[in-house]
Amino acid sequence: MLKILVGVGLGFLLFTNPEVRQITADLLRSTANAIAPEKDGKTFQDRVKDVVVKKVLEEQ
Repeated sequence: MLKILVGVGLGFLLFTNPEVRQITADLLRSTANAIAPEKDGKTFQDRVKDVVVKKVLEEQ
């Protein structure tokens, strides 16, 4: 029940406050840009794998 009340409260806050709506929209857009594939065809998984491999090779 508490989760429902918190969800309703957050929904009301997002619906009535334009600044919070804009911040939420910016956050969702930046998250989508991070996850979306780049123009060269690399997916988020490929980019993470490249970073991990680079870190592992640097440590050796």
